[in-house]
Amino acid sequence: MSFHPFSFSRLAVLASLALWLSIAVLNNLTDPETNRFHIGNTLSMVLLEEEELLGAALRWRAWPAHWAETALYAVAGIQVVVSMLLWYAAFAYAKAWRLGSRTALDVARNRAVVALTCFLLLWFGFICGGLWFGYWLKQGAIQSVHMTLILIGLVALLFVQGEPQSWPAVQPAAPATPGSQPLERSLP
Repeated sequence: MSFHPFSFSRLAVLASLALWLSIAVLNNLTDPETNRFHIGNTLSMVLLEEEELLGAALRWRAWPAHWAETALYAVAGIQVVVSMLLWYAAFAYAKAWRLGSRTALDVARNRAVVALTCFLLLWFGFICGGLWFGYWLKQGAIQSVHMTLILIGLVALLFVQGEPQSWPAVQPAAPATPGSQPLERSLP
């Protein structure tokens, strides 16, 4: 049984997610003002102050906006760890692809499950934190990105957990014996 296509497809998914998250970390560190602005708006709930009723009962949850910098670097640190786990799993699939070994494939799958679970927890943390601070009321586009990343993570997690299937060998048809009628198949 060959695991090469199976391993390569999982390698591609994990490496793509790892690259995407690595670029997100790079963006957070090289352009911190953009995300500090959005995190500050979320934590301070300043966007809800413009409304008289919208989110009025939630505003007691607001934090000072100056905590945005600490939150940004904490998030970037978590993202670094998750991206490293994704890279680690991708390299394990590269090894499984190269070796074609069932043992290497099992190791890679286990690493991928851990990495993708952490990826999901990261975005569930964002969406739950955003819900706590009412960001869905005024920052729907950001919430949509987080929800999309959860869905991508779930699909990727289900994908890597799939079992490689081997194709059954094609059996040649038995020669017809004299006097036997060929079987007819009915189409649905």
